[in-house]
Amino acid sequence: MMSSKTQVYYLFAVALFAFAFNAQGVHAQCNTWIDSPDKESAENAHSNYRSAMKIKDMDLAYTEWKKAYDIAPAADGTRDFHYTDGIKLFKEKLKNETDEAKKAEYKNNILELYDQAVECYRSQAIKLKNCSDQPCYDAKANQLMGRKGFDMFYELNSNYEANLVPLEQAISGGNEVEYIVFEPMANIVVHQFKNDKMDAEKARQIYARLDEIAEWNIENNEQYSEYYASTQARFKSKYAEIESDIFDCEYFKAKLQPKYEEKPDDPDIVKYTYNKLLQEGCDKEDPFLKKLEGVYQSYAAEENAKMQAEFEANNPGVVANKLYKSGDFEGAIGKYNEALEAESDAVKRATYYFSIASIEGRKMGKPQDARRSAKKAAELRPDWGSPWILIGDMYAQSAKSCGKDAFGQRVVILAAMDKYRYAKSVDPEAAEEADRKLNNYYGSIPEKQDAFMRGHKEGAKLSTGCWIGETTTLRVQDSK
Repeated sequence: MMSSKTQVYYLFAVALFAFAFNAQGVHAQCNTWIDSPDKESAENAHSNYRSAMKIKDMDLAYTEWKKAYDIAPAADGTRDFHYTDGIKLFKEKLKNETDEAKKAEYKNNILELYDQAVECYRSQAIKLKNCSDQPCYDAKANQLMGRKGFDMFYELNSNYEANLVPLEQAISGGNEVEYIVFEPMANIVVHQFKNDKMDAEKARQIYARLDEIAEWNIENNEQYSEYYASTQARFKSKYAEIESDIFDCEYFKAKLQPKYEEKPDDPDIVKYTYNKLLQEGCDKEDPFLKKLEGVYQSYAAEENAKMQAEFEANNPGVVANKLYKSGDFEGAIGKYNEALEAESDAVKRATYYFSIASIEGRKMGKPQDARRSAKKAAELRPDWGSPWILIGDMYAQSAKSCGKDAFGQRVVILAAMDKYRYAKSVDPEAAEEADRKLNNYYGSIPEKQDAFMRGHKEGAKLSTGCWIGETTTLRVQDSK
């Protein structure tokens, strides 16, 4: 911030300079040395300062420039050097100045020189070759306004609202506008819109005008066509920050459709274009969106199938469960075996073995295979009761087929109960299920009288026989 004293000095300096530049009005600003009694002095000073600028002696250049400018601001009336060179000299002073009041003075000098040069062109006080009508002179004036706006943005750090004035003037005429105005103008518009200092309509209008100028020059300005193209891309990139807030569906269609048409077979472009247009409020019934939707759905189906195939290839356990639910038990076991080959984690391997055991025992009628698989699961997870409960269930289900008589069937039930007890002994979480099953079979324990008649005492070791092949300890209950 400037001090109060500095601010007073600055206001005085600005007022003094404005008076010096404007005291004699517009015509004085455009005086030439043609009819001046000091013509020779002006011409000499002009030649001297131009030479000094070439050798970078800016102090001498400024002194001589001031002489030439004071006598003839418009030089010989066919060139604007005393304005544009003065701007360069004040910029040079600005680079090395630390005093805020002086810096403010130099900035004001630069803006005044731009405005004077512009006025001299608009009034045709400076004559241009091959320029015979007012629009031609206005185009030159607008070019200088563009350069003024450029300098205000990049070098003078001007207020954005004030900065926008010369830039708008620069684009107000024809399309012969320098590409240098695009980026500062886009930056200002985006900033002003984001800060509620410009409405969407004006932001759109400026965008449309800049785009019109760029397109015209890309097509017609052979020398600078590439510059306009690259600058157009950059100003549009800046506008992208607010495009969703100021533009409608048609803008986004015009922006995205050409990119899609360049690569209509690229699924990423199809997906992005379709989703972006929906996001920006386009109607799903729009013909272009309907076309995209069809292509998008086709790609999505292919992609989903590809992803599913890849997922299944990497997750045979999931596929196995899917096959199990569909009733393909052989296929499910095959996939579980694939999962076992690819898996090193003991807990996961135990789960796969148990799933195989369940299918073999409960769905395929292969109890011996099922017991073998269940024991492998139990080996990998010694603290897991489920494999033992499964084995107990298979024993109990085989009681009628394995027992030669009622007593033999009860012996098989004892073997099943052994597995339930073991399950709860190694896995507290299995205790509730194991106890429920035990309660179901307590009534099937051999009767004491029946055992005595067969010559067996409680505690004797008895064989189940059959595929089970277990030896169990005889427990008895009182005869009913």
